[in-house]
Amino acid sequence: MNNKTDPRVRRTRRTLREALVSLILEKDYTSISIKEITERADMAYITFFRHYTAIDELLLEVLDEGLAELLGHIAALAGKADEPANEVEGRIIFEYIKQKSDLFRILLKSQSVTRIRKSVIQNIAAMYEDSCDFLRRSNSQIPAKIVSNHMATSLLALVEWWLENKMSPHPLQMGKIYRALIIDGTMSAVASA
Repeated sequence: MNNKTDPRVRRTRRTLREALVSLILEKDYTSISIKEITERADMAYITFFRHYTAIDELLLEVLDEGLAELLGHIAALAGKADEPANEVEGRIIFEYIKQKSDLFRILLKSQSVTRIRKSVIQNIAAMYEDSCDFLRRSNSQIPAKIVSNHMATSLLALVEWWLENKMSPHPLQMGKIYRALIIDGTMSAVASA
């Protein structure tokens, strides 16, 4: 959805997204109905179908929006810091996740969102493949698509662990852990292959 979209459409879609998020935090995703979403959003049932074909489509929009916002933060802030870029990236990731922990709990909460989770992993993997110079420069026998998928799934596993452990340690320390485990560890493996 772009900025030229009618403000009423943007407002309706935002309200539906917020209703879905609040419901997911209360109950399992698979048990949520369109009727519950529209009631929570205080909208007519048919309104949902003017914007979405299914609840999965709505949830994917919620997660894609969060991921796009995260990637925007990384791109905007990573070049402004004195710390090594990957450490800054990691810190920004974990600060954002702390700020939007409900969104990530939704993604990681239930196996019922497996298809959506797979799409998020593909989006994160594409980000790594596009932004990691070492993947493009590498003469490794490990294809870049495999490396980027490994990094994306590793990041989600690390985020899941962190959320389960009450977001401890601090995002600054998690940025260092991210760099050591995911970036440096993967670079080392790719270099030795």
